[in-house]
Amino acid sequence: MRAALRRGAAAGTVAVVALGLALAGATTASAAQAGAWGSFTLSGSAREWSGTMSLPGGFPETTFTSTSRQATVPSGSSTWQAASTAPGERYGSSRGLPYLNLRPQLDRPVASAASVTTYTFGSATPSAGWSFVLGDVDADQVTVTATDPAGAAVPASALGFGSAYNYCRVAGGPSCDAAGLGDVPRWDSSTGVLLGNADALDTEGAAAWFSPTVPLGSLTLTFQQRSGFPVFQTWFATRTQSLTGTVTEGGAAFPAAAVTVRDASGTVVAETTTNARGEYVVPALTAAPGWRVTVEPPAGTPAAEDVVVDLTAADGVADVAFPTAPAPAPTSVAVTATIVDTEGTPVPDLPLRLVERASGATVAEVTTADDGTATVADLAPTTSYELFRADTGESLGTLVPNSGGVLPVGFFRPVPAPAPEPTVDVSGTIAGPDGAPAAGATLDVVLVPADGGQPTETVATVETDAAGGFEVDGLLPETDYVIVVDEQAEAAVPFTTPAAGAPATPLVLEVPAPESVSVDGTVVDQDGEPVADAPVAVLPATGDAPVAQTTTDADGRFVVDGLDPGTDYRLVVDGDVAGAVPFTTGFADTGLGTVAVTVVVPDPTPGPTPGPTPEPSPGPPAGPAPTASAAPVAPGTTPTVRPAGRPGDLAFTGADAAWPLGLGAALLVAGLGLVTGRAVLRRRQQAVVSGSED
Repeated sequence: MRAALRRGAAAGTVAVVALGLALAGATTASAAQAGAWGSFTLSGSAREWSGTMSLPGGFPETTFTSTSRQATVPSGSSTWQAASTAPGERYGSSRGLPYLNLRPQLDRPVASAASVTTYTFGSATPSAGWSFVLGDVDADQVTVTATDPAGAAVPASALGFGSAYNYCRVAGGPSCDAAGLGDVPRWDSSTGVLLGNADALDTEGAAAWFSPTVPLGSLTLTFQQRSGFPVFQTWFATRTQSLTGTVTEGGAAFPAAAVTVRDASGTVVAETTTNARGEYVVPALTAAPGWRVTVEPPAGTPAAEDVVVDLTAADGVADVAFPTAPAPAPTSVAVTATIVDTEGTPVPDLPLRLVERASGATVAEVTTADDGTATVADLAPTTSYELFRADTGESLGTLVPNSGGVLPVGFFRPVPAPAPEPTVDVSGTIAGPDGAPAAGATLDVVLVPADGGQPTETVATVETDAAGGFEVDGLLPETDYVIVVDEQAEAAVPFTTPAAGAPATPLVLEVPAPESVSVDGTVVDQDGEPVADAPVAVLPATGDAPVAQTTTDADGRFVVDGLDPGTDYRLVVDGDVAGAVPFTTGFADTGLGTVAVTVVVPDPTPGPTPGPTPEPSPGPPAGPAPTASAAPVAPGTTPTVRPAGRPGDLAFTGADAAWPLGLGAALLVAGLGLVTGRAVLRRRQQAVVSGSED
């Protein structure tokens, strides 16, 4: 409703300005500088998105495609760029205005899982006067590349990196960054990578903005996860200036002159005509250099040179003078009137009557066409006329046709608007997948298109109370909507409004549980170093048959997909079932954090020590040392799968190697003792025999 009021107010403002220009003549504009944020359309599905991005001021038509696993256009009610941010100081606040939310193709920290989003500009972009903003770049990274209009690569230095900042930590910004980290990303101009924080922590508000300094033909954002479950945000903004001028012929005003304005690439952006004083106004053009103004000369008059205007820093003026005197005024002219309603919409089939004011005689009766226009020919150039609605007698305005020829005249008087459509109010409660009330949640109510396409139009945003209760007013009756909780569009909750006048039965809604979820983590050894190529398996809480298996990458990271939400499991690394770590999945993808394991290298076994009297080796110990039991793992904690072994423990089994080594040494010493004793006995026997012979 607020958006409709804004549109109505804007249309009314344009109507008043246009009426003044048509009936009284254009005046020179001043201080028309303004900032605007881009709007988006979105269609498609996971990894096959497409849409448009629109900016005012003659900015080129822009389309985009994206391989993101999810794409949404939030309303800007929960997240925005405040006026105190660096881009906000130039373009104003974006609060309540849309932006684009995107994710990677897959939540995996590898290049092949990154999403690629490419914006293609219908013509060359200006070399100044516009910017784009990348937000929520914390536990992830964005590679920014671009091409020029000819398709050649644009260096990263020409992307115009402005600064990195945190939009949660400024005056007038959204209430986020509860931890108070003030996290900001880092820009590497040599690689074109905007990198999140060093620890890849999932924080809030990290942003950076860019203002390209050369014309672009395309802009590509490659978004890759580093950890967690990332989303990144994109805003576009531009600043506009006004362009005015006066066209003369032989020193006199040249009315009804056709004025064409082109941007630096030669694309026609605006077309207008001068008023009776030869003046024209183009109220909003992108604040950029290279604007070119062309005026069509009178018949038989040489063309004037184009006027080039730089609007980068201020409003511009482009006057054009033709050398010859104006042609004689015609004896009769034609006038075209355009009738629109209070919303600026053309009104067809409206009966009109044109009256000569001096005599009161009706000179013409016409009916507006489908585009709201009506043309009356053969009017005296200097005679004053008044236009009336023939059905009500209401006056729509006064005009004096210009002597220079056909003069388009816009009448912007209000015509009664149609009665508003009936609406209904809905209320109810909403719970999460676990059945708990969704307390304090932000709900975006999104209209489902009648053709069954992707819902993208947010019509209302409300917050739930402590019991998950909500109220939404002004919805269309008997219409399909979805509710998006905290901008999680993949779990939208559908509902249908009742008929107008039907009893208001409270809705009882619940966010659907996902079909499956994933978990991820990092395996490190006892020194905190990543363990690559380690087998990882997920077992049910009871039973030894794995439900999913994978292997850690070079950084020790793993991702296991396809798990049931809200379910107990055990995590086993390197086949160590005894050291399995219990965990429970939630109703969204879960990070298990760091999983520590012990990699043990046995000490070398020493050989026997020679000596005349070997000491007996100790017997085996009473038993192996007890192993530490693993505690259940909650998301984000650091479980230990296998306790650190003592020096000499056998790898993977954890058994103590000391007692079998001691037993072997004892047997060796005993054997040496038997051999030595036998040799002594033999010598004594020989000595006895020798004595008897002597």
